[in-house]
Amino acid sequence: MAIRTRCRPDALSLLVLLGTAPAAHAQVDPQVAQRYFDEATTICERDAGRLWGVSLCGPMIIGDPSTGTRATSQPEPAEPPPRFPGFADGPVAWAGLRWFYFPLPLLAHADDDVRQQTMVHGLFHRIQPELAFSQGNEDGFNEHLDTIEGRISIQLEWRALRRAIDSTGADRAEAIADALAFRRERRRLFPGAADNERRDEIREGLASYTGIAAWADSPADARRAAAAGLSGGDWSFVGNFEAASGPAYGVLLDDLMPAWRQQLRGTSDLGDLLAAATNGQPTTGMAAATARYDGATLRATEEARDRAQQARRAELRQRFVDGPVLTMPAAGSGTSDTTGSVGIPGVGTVLFRTFTLSAPWGRLTAHDGVLRAADGTTLSVPVTEPLAGTTLKGRDWSATLNPGWIVRPAPRPGSFVIARDN
Repeated sequence: MAIRTRCRPDALSLLVLLGTAPAAHAQVDPQVAQRYFDEATTICERDAGRLWGVSLCGPMIIGDPSTGTRATSQPEPAEPPPRFPGFADGPVAWAGLRWFYFPLPLLAHADDDVRQQTMVHGLFHRIQPELAFSQGNEDGFNEHLDTIEGRISIQLEWRALRRAIDSTGADRAEAIADALAFRRERRRLFPGAADNERRDEIREGLASYTGIAAWADSPADARRAAAAGLSGGDWSFVGNFEAASGPAYGVLLDDLMPAWRQQLRGTSDLGDLLAAATNGQPTTGMAAATARYDGATLRATEEARDRAQQARRAELRQRFVDGPVLTMPAAGSGTSDTTGSVGIPGVGTVLFRTFTLSAPWGRLTAHDGVLRAADGTTLSVPVTEPLAGTTLKGRDWSATLNPGWIVRPAPRPGSFVIARDN
């Protein structure tokens, strides 16, 4: 039996933290925030648990980390506030409730439709722990999508998906078969890609799909919004591809297998579900399929992009791989932003936006570069001088160690590692 709850932001709370010097143009405006909350609540109440059997409605926070202002969709609890994610969005626990925090810049510069989809996307993350298929679907590690072959393959898949969304009958069947063929071939080329891509599509792709599916006034609106996200381009697909793939597969499944959400499991693959919905096989003539989507021009574009990236990768390799670094276990929770990230093939991805991690060993905050290893097990930051004690600092990063953990020299001269104090 579906459990449905209703929520309404009956009151708005605005707080300006003491000791800050707010910039007037960046403060959270309570009236504007109320409008944003009302829009999101209208959408989630209209959904009424239709998509996932659970209401998307819940308490929300809009905050501006640069001014210390925030607004809440219901009165603030008496308990002290939690640590907010800053410039990243994410769920937070406060007074026994699960809230969702939106940084003001994420919303303020978006048009109405994108802002509303973004807020519903976040509200899906708020309920995600309640959905059984979400269990065990942590981050995937999809650095293969920063290689030439990986980028070409997924953009061919997207072009085929867009054709499928925009067509019907035999044309749609052929386009779906093409998309599934590109997907299968990429996963053949890159061992481990199938599970890693699946995990990100379940964890984040379904959130993007929900933002569109709940927002849309009609299936046609949902199809148009999903198709618009499949354009590809000169941006990193690592940690971002699922925002295009998830809605595309979701709206096609809505048309072809309306009960697919009830069949979803933690091990489900959206491509496999679509294949089952069409009862068809992936295309076998890869050369002809590639030509249908102007693969030759796409390859030329990606090869030019890769040449331009080589100098940047060489500089980052010197800074994060060959030079002295502090390496630490990556397990934990925190915030990251893949905007502007750069992949180093065979090594990992450098994330440049504000990065935080709370881990068994302690806490890391970095503002200008963290290397996440390709297998997701470690993080590295550059060091310029010897490290010791429990408070560690470098250029644009700091870390604190919990009891039972130490920093010690690594085998490579000048480098260090965080490890248990055995």
